[in-house]
Amino acid sequence: MEKAGIDLRRLRYFIAVCEHGGFSRASSSIGIAQPALTRQIKLLEKEIGFSLINRSGRGAEPTEEGRFLLTRSRRYLNGLDEIVQELKHRSSTLRGEVVLGICPTIAPFLLPDLVLHLHGNYPGLTLSVIEAYSGDLQNLVAQNKLDLSLTYRANARLEGDAVALFSERLVLVTAPSPTTDRHPRTLAEIARMKLVLPSAIHELRRIIDRVCDSRQVTLKPELELDSLDAVKSVLIGEATPCSTILPYHSVKREVDDGQLSSFDIDESQMQRTIAVVRPKSARNFQVSTVLVDYLVQRAAALKAKHDTLF
Repeated sequence: MEKAGIDLRRLRYFIAVCEHGGFSRASSSIGIAQPALTRQIKLLEKEIGFSLINRSGRGAEPTEEGRFLLTRSRRYLNGLDEIVQELKHRSSTLRGEVVLGICPTIAPFLLPDLVLHLHGNYPGLTLSVIEAYSGDLQNLVAQNKLDLSLTYRANARLEGDAVALFSERLVLVTAPSPTTDRHPRTLAEIARMKLVLPSAIHELRRIIDRVCDSRQVTLKPELELDSLDAVKSVLIGEATPCSTILPYHSVKREVDDGQLSSFDIDESQMQRTIAVVRPKSARNFQVSTVLVDYLVQRAAALKAKHDTLF
């Protein structure tokens, strides 16, 4: 069925209609509007190429092809449910400590949900978090001192197996600005500003410099700071307004609260890609696989929710 492109959710809807003897009762039982349920069954019939339900004033019952599908699909779906239950049972037996390295600007995206996920599904696992900058995390991965690292996807310099999760735009961040001019700022405009940027060892600065070099623009910061909190404090409290370039969601809360302002940058390459990295000689391959799978799913949900993620 997977090769035929059948939607398993529609199979479950089809079974519900057969078991309840009609669309109205099935609709109430599974919590989906009757028109939507009818549409899903029609799509299933179109996918398979057969009429599956005979509709009458007394209700609905499967056709001959529908009865065949009903019997086989019940066994198929029951088998899938058993596999999922077995997987959950196996996962619940996971024990030990997981050491996760994470960049400060990435932590707000994924760390709170990851903690809740582990607490609710893997009570035998203990999460230990090391917050550090990308270069330090790279060294820890190379030394096999981390089970996983959430860091920047940095060309070919990453040690270990990396899975890209999502990319996020970088924005110009300033002190609160009353301007209504929201046009994307060019690199030339940014170069004329009083800038606070990370130092050259920071991967974020490398991204900024690579983009500027490709456009033959030079940014000369008046101050270099690697601490995200320190940069925010300078922008919020500095008498002479300063600006910086940061991932949007690292300052979203302050922008929403009116403490800072953000502006798009007129440069499509001004973005960072976040990746989860597992050492080549992972200390606990099963545990790290479970975490990687969750992070990939969570990243997909974030991309679907936020239009600021590419």
